[in-house]
Amino acid sequence: MRSALAAVLLSGCAALQVVPLPPHAERYRPRTSDGWALSLVRYRPAGEPNGRPVLLCHGISANERNMDLDEDHSMARWFASQGREAWTMSLRATGASDGPDPAQGRRLPIFFDDYWQHDLPTAIAHVRAVTGADAIDYAGHSMGGMVAYAYLSQGGGGLHAVATLGAPTRLDWGTGLEALLRQLGPKVVASPDVQLPSRLGAGLAAPFMTVVRDGPFQRFFYNPESTDPATWQRLVVYGTADTAGGTARQLLSLVASGRFTSKDGHLDFRADMARITTPVLVVAARLDRVALTPAVMDGYRALGGPRQWLLITRANGALGEYGHMDLVIGERAPDEVFRPVLDFFNQHERSRSP
Repeated sequence: MRSALAAVLLSGCAALQVVPLPPHAERYRPRTSDGWALSLVRYRPAGEPNGRPVLLCHGISANERNMDLDEDHSMARWFASQGREAWTMSLRATGASDGPDPAQGRRLPIFFDDYWQHDLPTAIAHVRAVTGADAIDYAGHSMGGMVAYAYLSQGGGGLHAVATLGAPTRLDWGTGLEALLRQLGPKVVASPDVQLPSRLGAGLAAPFMTVVRDGPFQRFFYNPESTDPATWQRLVVYGTADTAGGTARQLLSLVASGRFTSKDGHLDFRADMARITTPVLVVAARLDRVALTPAVMDGYRALGGPRQWLLITRANGALGEYGHMDLVIGERAPDEVFRPVLDFFNQHERSRSP
């Protein structure tokens, strides 16, 4: 048994090396109005630019590498190859962005509201300033899409067209985990003034990620039919970030109340999404067990402006069913997800005047 375990660990660890960013990736560190430097990575377009810059944002417990894992699994580099300048961002306390440092005034807790009130506006303003664009396009995965919903619902500007990928506006709908989350969530996240060690846990689990290729854990986050387990393993190694306790508690309130609101409950993002006039493409995956299709559709129905729905499934032409992470790291995602997103951006590039 010990020999078998050692063999698993050795073979797993051999695959657990971080794939560095390519030399042509440009790094920037704009600072938010409340003092946090954010990590942004820029890819210039191949050939002549043929559209606006695109900003890409990850979800909870993740960082910018979710959108730029390696040469073959990178929404950012794919957009650049299509003539679009592409930028990735890491929200505060993730990736290479600033972490908490009370001596520098960067204190916990970090709430979901900090992302849409400070981090996203800073990233949008910086990309616009560097590129000279009057407005930019945006794609957000999971919580990254929710951040865009909150930002736009409160009158945020600078975004020309938006795509959300697996971004729910409800967490109390059909997962079967609601009762467990209501009971255990407040105990696990006892205080908002913590950073949950998601990155450490992912690192400890990473060597075993390819041992079971198609179990319940895998199926919760991705579908091995659409993502190679070795790809998922790399994402676990260097695409994971610690989870802000304040953010976790704020999102747990979606489970408890079914409402998508600010921390104090005064802003109802779902209700205010009816005021959004920015065109939005809402992408869901049929086998997504994190952001179930009805929970993503809830956001689509709340939107007031131009909107388009895309369900990734065999019935709609995909070659395999998709789970949550397949939308950004799936082996066929460039053709089945990224291409429709680019087509949506191009459609509105032609139809909307600056």
